[in-house]
Order: sequence, then C-alpha cells, then structure tokens
Amino acid sequence: MGLERFLFDLEIQNPGEPEFIQSVRDFLTSVKDRISDDFRLNNAAILERITEPDRVFVFKVPWMNDQGKVIVNRGYRVQYNNALGPYKGGLRFHPALTLGTVKMLAFEQVFKNSLTSLALGGAMGGANFDPKGKSEGEIMRFCQSFVLQLWDLLGSEMDIPGNDVGVSSREIGYMFGMFKKLTHMHSGTFTGKGSEWGGTGLRAESTGFGVIYFLEALLKDQNESLDGKTICVSGFGNVAYGVIRKAVELGAKVVTLSGPDGFIYDPDGITGDKLDYLVELRATSQDLVRPYSIEFPGVVYYENQKPWQIPCDIAIPCAIQNEIGLNEARQIMQGGCKYVIEAADRPCNSEALEFFDSNQIVLAPGKAANAGGVAVSALELVQNSMKMTWTPKEVDHRLKDIMERIYQMCKLHGIKPDGSINYRDGANIASFHRVTEAMIDQGAV
Repeated sequence: MGLERFLFDLEIQNPGEPEFIQSVRDFLTSVKDRISDDFRLNNAAILERITEPDRVFVFKVPWMNDQGKVIVNRGYRVQYNNALGPYKGGLRFHPALTLGTVKMLAFEQVFKNSLTSLALGGAMGGANFDPKGKSEGEIMRFCQSFVLQLWDLLGSEMDIPGNDVGVSSREIGYMFGMFKKLTHMHSGTFTGKGSEWGGTGLRAESTGFGVIYFLEALLKDQNESLDGKTICVSGFGNVAYGVIRKAVELGAKVVTLSGPDGFIYDPDGITGDKLDYLVELRATSQDLVRPYSIEFPGVVYYENQKPWQIPCDIAIPCAIQNEIGLNEARQIMQGGCKYVIEAADRPCNSEALEFFDSNQIVLAPGKAANAGGVAVSALELVQNSMKMTWTPKEVDHRLKDIMERIYQMCKLHGIKPDGSINYRDGANIASFHRVTEAMIDQGAV
C-alpha cells in the first residue's frame, strides 16, 4: 500500500482530528525513504501500529464550584506507545482541548522522548478545563476529581503525567496529593512537583533553557553565537520565560512577547527588571501582555497581532500549535530571519514548514528543540528513585549535555547529499529508528 493511500485510510478512521492527521502526515512523509527501504517494517505492521495509540481514555470530570453548582468537564489520557519505557507526557488544561489535539501531542511525545535517549514512552492527557479565573478551591476540587477518574492507570513504571499548558506545580500538587491518598504511596508518578517534595531544580525554565542550548549548538556549527542576535519570541509563559532568560544570559536581545490580546515590541530588549516583571505579569493579568507596554516607556503594543512582522535574526515561537502559517512565514523571511526554533509543540503548520524549506531558512523542530522539559522530568524521576536531589546547577549541566546530544543526532540523520542539513528530517529519522527498532525487537505486542 502506498503512503498516500495509507494516510487517506487513516483520515477516514480518525474523522474530525485534523491536528493528528497533519502531524502523522508530516512525520511519515519525512521518514518515507526509511519506510520503503526496510521490509521488516512492513512485516511488523509498524505504520499501522505507530499510528494507532495503545489506549485512549475519555472520561467525565465532575467538580463543584464555589457557588455549590456541579460542573462537568471532559478529561483525556492517550497512552500512545511504551516500546522505550513507561508512558510519559504532560497534562494540558485548556477550554479548547479536543481528543484530536491530545492524540497529536501524544504522537509527537513518543518521538520527542525517543530523542532524549532516555527510557520513556509517550503519552498525553488533559481536560477542557480553564484554570484562569477559577479560585484556588475550584482548581483543587477539579484536580482531585480528575485524578479520581484516572489514578489506577498511573504509576512510576506505567504512566507518568507532567506539566503542560494550564498545568503548573500548583495543579500537579493537588493531583499528586489525591493520588498519594488513593495509593498510599509517595512515588515518582508525577513530574513537575514542588522542589520541597520531590521536584527538581529548573523544571519551570527547563524547556526554554533546552531550546537555547539546542540553538547554541546549531549556531556553533555555523561559526556563529547568540551574542548580538535579535530574537522574536511569542507567548510569555514558562517556555518563553526560560528562552528569554537564557538567551539574554548568552548575549542575545529578545524584543517581543505575545499573549491572546496581541504582542509587545521592546526595541531595548527584555532584561533585568523587565524579566522579573514577566513573572508578576503572568500571575496577575490573565495572559494579557498590554500592561508590559504601560509599565515600561518606549515599548509598543500591537493589539490582536502576532510578533512575526518585527525584523529579527531568530524567531522562537513559544505559544501554541499552528501559530505560524504561510503569511507569518513570509513575514519572518521578509524580516531577515535566518533561524526558526520551535519551542512550542508544532507551532508551524505544513505550509509554513514547506516555505521555510524552500527558502533555506533553518528550522529546528519542536520535538528536538523543546525536549528539555521532558528531559528534566526524567531527571526528576531519577532523583525520586534515588531519594535524593540535585542542585539547579547540576540539573542545568545535565540538561545542556542532553540537548547537545539531541542536536548531534538531528545533524547526523539530517545531512542531505548536497551537504545541507534538514534538522526536521534528522529529528524524525533518528527518533523513528529508535522507536521502531524497539518495537520490532519486542515482537507483535
């Protein structure tokens, strides 16, 4: 069966899930030469097995608000593939979350975790619950109810949830507390825990730090450095904060950040007190970035726009999937950008990816560049199993080593006959090889 026919049938089998289909299509197209060259993959039905999750759970989450009314949300957990280790992936609380999005994220997580070279399978979950505007009591009751529906599917050698959009150490704490009551175990079943009760240093900043370490390795290969580079960033959550903090530390100037209301352009760069203000802003302003432009003179606020019209050397999307389409990709190129580093999960749609490829703009794929978050989650699990902690400096050192290894794998597998490097193909091929070899070795299970 040809790849196009296979993808057509897959779309029929998964109606109303365009994000998942797009992710699978882009991935399989990237590795199609490896598929056609290896008869073992056909014999083992690898395509059919990696495009079908091991298990999909959809469940109701009833909880009581502060007015005494019961609210019902929908929860999800997709245990996608555990060929390399126990299922590992975040929990996302977002009002627009759908099963198709969760399946897409779980599929991507399998191969992201593979790139870390750690013993981790892939999963994803969450609920169409919005923590914004909720009281502490409401958030706690929702988290406790969520775990009540899911707890018997979790475990440190079975399925390990962690942070994602809308889920911080606060939400993890409430869920872990309920899990501990139900199981009578204080285990490493959740990551993103508070540092005083099993968490690890740098967890909040780890994804952003890892993005910059990947970028630093990439630039070094081009005989360049971050010093003096101008960077445009979208979003301003934990990932964006980590990106900005580490980029500024290494000499770059970050000039934008964005929220659902628009974006700000700070020509002087986001440093010092401004970086500290981001933490305060994130906690108090419902994700709105306009207050930043009021707080600091000289900052320009663009309502209901994206930051990609601002000229830069490097673009780092940190917000959400598909935030960069063809129009945004054109803006990025017109602004003189040479490098696009995906810090969010699939922030560039298929048209944007094709545009960047055809215009020789270097793109670092999210499954590689943003793997620092799950890498530090794995380090947290190691510390939990050893009943010890590492300092933030020790964690940072290990994170940098992991990201540099990921970069080298992407480079090794992404080299083309003309000597150019496609890091997206390299990441896909390297991760695909590790997962599929494990599946073949373990038989038809």
